[in-house]
Amino acid sequence: MTTCDQHHRRIFLTARSCVGSPFRHQGRSLEHGLDCVGLIVYVTKTLGLSYFDLADYKKIPEKKAISRIAQTAGFTERPICEMMPGNVIILRVGKYLEHSAIVSDSGIIHACEKYGKVVEHGMNSEWQSRIISVQSFPGFSNNNQGTV
Repeated sequence: MTTCDQHHRRIFLTARSCVGSPFRHQGRSLEHGLDCVGLIVYVTKTLGLSYFDLADYKKIPEKKAISRIAQTAGFTERPICEMMPGNVIILRVGKYLEHSAIVSDSGIIHACEKYGKVVEHGMNSEWQSRIISVQSFPGFSNNNQGTV
């Protein structure tokens, strides 16, 4: 297993450790809850990848809000065809709302208001059709073989 593979595995295993945590808008802790952005923030802080956080967004944010947050936080957009476990995906929900998830070795992990908690499930064709972009965590791209 390459350093790159090990790093990406640490990302989705850290996200997987959040499964079952309650959903809470603007949540940033396992005990009190996470939202979809909070899950990404929790993983980046836990692994020391970034300490950027923005928690003053609306429950129904403006168009492309999560994409802007990802860019500001230093995430790097990757081609969708290069998506791999350990990447973040930004998904379209409804007409223009965005949602984020972390790709795992068996699907996606995300904080889902509908289920009231962080969940992991497969990524069927419906979920795949919602993908707007694939993002690598700050300081690490899919083809970067350096250690983090």
